[in-house]
Amino acid sequence: MTLQPGERARLVASLPTGPQEPVAGTPPRRPGSVRRTTAIEERWDDFGEPRRVRASGRDLVTDLDGEASVPDAASLTLLTDGTGNVTELVAEPPEPQLAEMTGVGVRSGFRAAAVALVPDHRARGSVLHQLLDDVPLAAIIATYGLTREHPEWNIPPEAAERLRDLCAGWADGATMIGTLDATEIFPIPVGPPAPSLASDDDPLAWHELPPMERRTVRRVRRLDLWRASPDELALEVYFRDSHLGPDGPEDVLHEYTVTAALDPADLRFTAVDAVAHTLPWPECPGALASAQRAVGRTVDELPEVVRLDFTGTSTCSHLNDLLRSTVAVRAMAEVLP
Repeated sequence: MTLQPGERARLVASLPTGPQEPVAGTPPRRPGSVRRTTAIEERWDDFGEPRRVRASGRDLVTDLDGEASVPDAASLTLLTDGTGNVTELVAEPPEPQLAEMTGVGVRSGFRAAAVALVPDHRARGSVLHQLLDDVPLAAIIATYGLTREHPEWNIPPEAAERLRDLCAGWADGATMIGTLDATEIFPIPVGPPAPSLASDDDPLAWHELPPMERRTVRRVRRLDLWRASPDELALEVYFRDSHLGPDGPEDVLHEYTVTAALDPADLRFTAVDAVAHTLPWPECPGALASAQRAVGRTVDELPEVVRLDFTGTSTCSHLNDLLRSTVAVRAMAEVLP
């Protein structure tokens, strides 16, 4: 189907949305806490063109006197060919084994290949492991951003069928799929402008993030861990996906906060609560309750549990990814003051 100029924009403007209340600023660091911040950006100039990824992250310990130290930090740059296969992957600090990622696709098989080459990073939950783990979903989000820059683009019917009932937002009959079925137009929403996450009172609130390039999608994540009491650890995890197109402001695609309590003895979740700040469709917040399934699981168990059991229209792919990232708590707990 050929879309007329402005047709998709008019259609999208007429549709209901999910929550559109993006977060501004960042909570202050607590004395006696650990904060991990990460960011991954992917720039993709056009379909069939190479992709360029840059990612970075840092663990920051704030001791009981408020002094800060960095026990772990990493960055990576990644290039692909026009089919999405890795042509170059460089990490800092260097990990020469990752040169063998050449030829691996950024979606299928990427995580398994990376773990096989640097298994010690997964074992200790390093910052680099989290950056590598973020690459496949960042590739998917970058596709979403690029399609927004092509008003003539429409999702292939076979792809839509493959994704139907994947998650709450893709549920059969829900706003997105229902609109596609009724109009043959795939609605691509534009989110609210992205407020700054910088903290005027704390220049260390996030690790150094360079300005976004145009035509880039960025995913940022923050994990804060502290002792709520001698018998309980508290965790707050925040993440945002945003897009900066050829013109216009950076806008928010997805944004969640998850708070949790954990048993310090085995890092088992005893309570979990998820809040959606910005999501594209009104059905998307229906996945919030799925976070409760983490209760009773340890942070080490959760990635595999999410992969196997967090499926279907009661879940959200992006909330699932946030929950998977809590495996980092193992490394964070080891340096907790």
